[in-house]
This record gives sequence, C-alpha cells and structure tokens, in this order.
Amino acid sequence: MKSQPLVINPNQSLNKQIMLLAGPAIMEMLMHTLVWTADTAMVGRLTPADMAAVNLGAHMMFTIVAIFGALGTGATAMVARYIGAKDVQKAKQTASQAIGISLMLGLLIATTGILLARPIFIRLVADPQVISLGTEYTRAVYIGAYFLIPQMVGNAIIRGTGNTFIPFLSAAVANIFNIVADYVLIFGKLGFPALGSQGAGIATGTAQILGAAVTFYYLFRGSGIIKLSFRKLFTFEKESVKSLVRLSVPAGLEVTMNEGSRLISSFWIAQLGTVAYAAHSVAVAGESLSFMPGYGFAVAAATLVGQRLGAGQPEAAMESTKRSVLLGALLMGTVGVLFFTIPDIIMGLFSTNEDTVYWAARSIRIGAFEQVPISIAMIISGALKGAGDTDGPFRISLITNLCVRLPLIFLAVFVFRFPLTVVWMISVTQYVVEALLMTRRYRKGKWKTIKV
Repeated sequence: MKSQPLVINPNQSLNKQIMLLAGPAIMEMLMHTLVWTADTAMVGRLTPADMAAVNLGAHMMFTIVAIFGALGTGATAMVARYIGAKDVQKAKQTASQAIGISLMLGLLIATTGILLARPIFIRLVADPQVISLGTEYTRAVYIGAYFLIPQMVGNAIIRGTGNTFIPFLSAAVANIFNIVADYVLIFGKLGFPALGSQGAGIATGTAQILGAAVTFYYLFRGSGIIKLSFRKLFTFEKESVKSLVRLSVPAGLEVTMNEGSRLISSFWIAQLGTVAYAAHSVAVAGESLSFMPGYGFAVAAATLVGQRLGAGQPEAAMESTKRSVLLGALLMGTVGVLFFTIPDIIMGLFSTNEDTVYWAARSIRIGAFEQVPISIAMIISGALKGAGDTDGPFRISLITNLCVRLPLIFLAVFVFRFPLTVVWMISVTQYVVEALLMTRRYRKGKWKTIKV
C-alpha cells in the first residue's frame, strides 16, 4: 500500500503541531459550554417545573451517552496508532467497525430512552407537571441520541487521524443551530408556536442530527485520510472488535465513576444549605471554563502519542506529552492566577446574590490551586489513553474518588459540618493525588509497549 502522510505535518515544530490539534479542540469545548449556558438562560425564563424537567432529562441522557460514547477512546487510540504506522487500510477497518458498533448502541439507547422516559420520571419525581414536561422533553431529545453516539465516535476517529477542526465544525454547526432553534421554539418566534421545554428538546435533538451529518459527510464523502463505505460498517473482524472493547470499557467505567462521584457529592453538598449549594454550583460553572485548555491539550497528547508509537518513535511520543503538559499547565495556571486574584469579579458574572457570590468567590480562590494539577492529570491521562492504556486512568479515578473525594466530603459535611470552602480544599487534594498517580504511571513507561 502506498504510504500516506500524517494529517499533522511532522516537519512542523512540535509546538505548532500541538497547537493545531489543541486549538480546535478547545474551541469545540467552548461551543459546548456556550450552548449549555444559552440553554440554561432561556429555559430559566420558563417555570420551575420546566427547569427541573429539562435539567433531569438532559442529565440522564448526556450521562448515559457519555458512558457509551467512550467507545471513541478506543477508536482514537487504534486509529492514531495505525495512521502513525501508515497502515491506512487497518485504520479504515477499525473506523468502520467502531461506527457500526456506535450505530447499534445509538439505536438501543435512544429507543430505550424514548420508551422508558415516563416510567423513569414517575420514579424520580412526584410533581405531575414535571413528569409530563420531562417526558415530552426527554422523548424529543432522545431522537437526536440515535445519532449522538455515532457522532462522538466519528469525531474521535477523525481526531485520531490528526484532524481536530472537523469535530469543532460539527460542534459549531450543532450548537449554533441549537441556540437559534431554542429561541425560536421555546418562545414561539418567526411564526412557530411557543413550545417551552418541549421546544428545547426538539432544538437539541435536531441539532445533534445536524452535527452528526457534518461528521458523517467528512468520513464518507470528504477528503480525509480515512474514507469509509456504508457497505462495510457491519462487517466485523473479531480481533479488532475485541481490541475496541478492551480499550473502551475502562474509559466508559471511568466516566461512570467520575459522573457518579460528582452526583453523589453534589447531593451531600446540598445538605450544607441553599446558599452553599448555590455558591458551589456557581463556582463549578465558572471553573468549568478553565477545563478547556486541559481538554484541548489532552486531545493533542492522545493523537500525537498514538501516532508516534505507530511510527515506532517512543521518544518523540514522550516529548509530545512533555510539551503538551507544559503548554497546558501554563494556560491553566494563568487561569488559576485570575481565580486567586479577582474571584469576586469572576463570580459576579454568574450571580447577583451577594451571599452566593461571597462563598463562590472564596471557593474559586481555593480552586485556583487545583488548576495546574488538573491540567497535568488530564493531559497525561490523554497521553496514556492515546497509547492504549485506558485501564490506568480508570484505576486512578477509582482510587481518587473512592479513597479521597467521597469519604472526605462525607466527613466534612455530615461529621464535622465544615463550610463549603473545606469541600473545595478536598477537591484540590483529590486533583493533586490524581496528578501524582498519573505521573507515576506514565513514568513507569509500560504504555510504550502496549499493543492495540
């Protein structure tokens, strides 16, 4: 087979390669954050029942999708490895099988979600209005879920080739449409009826279909390294499928652990009182913006490490990780300085309640000290996953959540009745431990010899 070049030009400086990968990934995360903010703002103008219905429905759907969308982690590692080895045929075979599996998962999850929406809401809440609105919203948004997992996996495949612009474009098309359609359908503009929270569900579901269309067009009709055929989507090769499952299951379990831990701890934090819970929510919303650089450089590290290992260049893979960590820590450290120096101004952008802003600012000032550890943990985790070590990050997540975060927050809230700021100190401790454990696993070097 004729050799194919990497999407990222190896003749470019390493810093430029990293930024070309990380930049669009950061912008992709920004798009997701903006649409979440816009959704919250618009639905927030409706009734409390609408807010509860949308928040519950969206949380259920996107958590489940994120768990099964972890199939993309295995796809990225395998595709990047084969692209680095210039074995495009093997990369295409892996990509086809990953998309085929994701389509079946999307069909199963979306159909189940639509059928069980009402029974689930009946078990979760007692308010008949929330049950009715939540059922309508969830059924509408799950229509898009048929395509959301395939879109996530497709974008992961494209990132594995070294192209992060198409996933950004897919997110941009979906999220811009979602914001416009939310405004039109929620409030009844441009001749459309005012559908309230159901309109939000229709907008989100349709946006997911449009985003998937962009991803699929590139994979099946575009000019990328990998060009797939619909006829080969369900032609499975046993060893390749086993590798995908072996790499992706720990990633899915990691998502389950992290999401479950956050959910449980948020329930516990609510016991500190309304102001404390509101302040915590505002601080988390503000801090979420700082995760974008970490995510972007984690994507860059995963792609470059996978491709360098495929090309038989473990030293270059190590240098890619080192440089990604340095750049990511620099950016997130800068955000940490802002969190420490002007927390009241930043939190004032998210709330006008004085008590909420006061406690949120005190919390985010403590959160400043976790920015560099978070960046190190995220980026090294991305590098390990790009090498095919998905089990390590899952085990570390298990340790930091079950041995640090949850027991310490439980003691702080229920035993010692400490204020919210202590919870944030615990969060800093968790990320420091996570960064140390990620670094320790990475330095052992076993990731260099993993076969995908």
